[in-house]
Amino acid sequence: MKAIQYHRFGGPEVLEYVELPDPEPGPDEVLIETTAIGVNFPDIRERLGVYNRADTRVGGVTLPQVGGLQVVGHVVRSGSAAHDYLLGRKVMALMANGAYAQRAVARADMLVELADDADDVAMASVACQGVTAYLALRVCTTLRRGESVLVHGAAGGVGSLAVQIARMLGAGMIIGTASSDDKRAFALSLGADHAIGYDYPRWPETVLHYTEGKGVDVILETIGGEVFDQNFTCLGMLGRCIVIGSTQGPGEALAPRRLMAKAQTLTGVYLPAFFQRPDMIQRALHFLRDGIAQGMIRPTVAARLPLSRTADAHAMLERREARGVIVLDPRA
Repeated sequence: MKAIQYHRFGGPEVLEYVELPDPEPGPDEVLIETTAIGVNFPDIRERLGVYNRADTRVGGVTLPQVGGLQVVGHVVRSGSAAHDYLLGRKVMALMANGAYAQRAVARADMLVELADDADDVAMASVACQGVTAYLALRVCTTLRRGESVLVHGAAGGVGSLAVQIARMLGAGMIIGTASSDDKRAFALSLGADHAIGYDYPRWPETVLHYTEGKGVDVILETIGGEVFDQNFTCLGMLGRCIVIGSTQGPGEALAPRRLMAKAQTLTGVYLPAFFQRPDMIQRALHFLRDGIAQGMIRPTVAARLPLSRTADAHAMLERREARGVIVLDPRA
């Protein structure tokens, strides 16, 4: 089979288009002949070796590595008779690595069956980012009907899906932040009620204005830096702040006692930690599949490239040229 592999950390140039033997599924795994493969920013961080630094505390990468976290395809082999019922079925799967290949192994408890007429490209674009957004809103907190939510980076991969999921869950008000007029318009088109710039120094005052001084009930934090601290200016009583990322760095440490004044909660999401809770992964995948099928979640696919051009896909993401997910075609 053809696959994308790297033997050393570095830029997109370390990605090699190579011939490899088919991987063998273990007892609780299946082998998928892939039809569409999603590219995510964590793939880039793995390629750069960021996760192999002690200060990240998020695990490492064993070289050589076939990267990639999500695929759509058909099951062609099962590791045990218990999963033979999946043979020939179209599935969407989330995995720790190995997606950048014409055949990939996935755990049987971290995939969901798809209808034969499901859009492979659309489904391949949502697993990693969509599951993250779902876990933030339904597991790390429970967004209740009528509550307000502030989604930072609302035009990004996780943020754009979080806006749509929040709308599906009945949010009373959705405020999105983004760094440009174009991105803010995009967030509004997805269902946000308001869109503001997080780089505007007094943006928390705008949030307080929209919420009539109460502040928001839930914040999905992806920015970090000084924005992290500013969040607590506009987080309401019993508000919950869920940290998903920090594109501008971690920011200043938060004094825990600061949470006491309004009985607020601070928590975080790191997707691989949930691999030990496949029931939650399955729940999220089912939600995404059904939301797309019902037209309530509209995946944003920035580009579709052949598997052989994975390095180009990584370069586009690093240059921030892609609005949405890039999907690889392993058959092109």
